[in-house]
Amino acid sequence: MDDIPNLVAKNLIEAHEASDVSAINGIVSLANILRKRGLLTDAEASAMYESMSLPLGLPKYAENPYVQDIQSNLDRLFAVVVEP
Repeated sequence: MDDIPNLVAKNLIEAHEASDVSAINGIVSLANILRKRGLLTDAEASAMYESMSLPLGLPKYAENPYVQDIQSNLDRLFAVVVEP
């Protein structure tokens, strides 16, 4: 019976992770579509990136390797949206 609370917690954590990845992918995909249609400037895309990155860099999260992975993924995704 002690395994049930752990399983619920694990499922909840996994659901949050999946939701976060889904949201990030959706936002970046939308930004990419808008950029290709000329409806989002590099400055606006950069502002989106900064807005999404800001919480990840807070001292509360910055040293967490899982948060660092999220930031790295966000960096890679937005590199496609914002022209070099």
